[in-house]
Amino acid sequence: MPATRPLSARTDMRFSALLEARLARSGRRRKGLRRKIALRIAAARLFEQQGYEASGAAEIAEAAGLSRAGFYVYFRDKAHVAVSVLRPFVAVAFPVEGAQSGAAVASLEQLYRMINDNRRLVQCLEALRTEAPSFVSAVDVRVLRWHGEFLDAAGLDPRLASLLSAMSMGLAWRPSADLDGGVARVTELLSPQLSHRGEAQERPGPWRGPGGAAPRVLVQALP
Repeated sequence: MPATRPLSARTDMRFSALLEARLARSGRRRKGLRRKIALRIAAARLFEQQGYEASGAAEIAEAAGLSRAGFYVYFRDKAHVAVSVLRPFVAVAFPVEGAQSGAAVASLEQLYRMINDNRRLVQCLEALRTEAPSFVSAVDVRVLRWHGEFLDAAGLDPRLASLLSAMSMGLAWRPSADLDGGVARVTELLSPQLSHRGEAQERPGPWRGPGGAAPRVLVQALP
């Protein structure tokens, strides 16, 4: 079995490519499981190429080499397969161990590459906010917690997690994400707002900025 390539060493961060690589390393699997994985990969590829709204169950099934009826053997609807794609994507982009001390900047750079290469996939989360609200709420909590841990590891005030979360996720709506020096610019933006650490706790919520600005609005403030 080929050795697993570290995520940080990959040049192609498209999630469909990561799923395909994992499938290639997995060896022989039951036919039903392989079909389900094929549908997941096809959905990820279509969401990446044309977005959630423009992709349908029949198109996903055709891309996976199955009939439309075959799609419904494995998934209830398009939202169901989208969640099955986004759940592992979120786990990869926002690992539970968070940003480790001494590697915080590298963690943020890797996250920005993931978001930049999967913009339309990230945008699916907003579309699912009404179709799969419990799942997206859980993602909100995980994204906020990861950014809080990043800020803490970087020696910054973790109470700024909501602001940084909105900036990070907002890259998915930026026409052309400039990653060169992006981490340094974010730190520069946050520096004037740094304060002494207190006992204030963040309340998990969607990626919103000051005044409730949505990611696509808040990201306009980035350099």
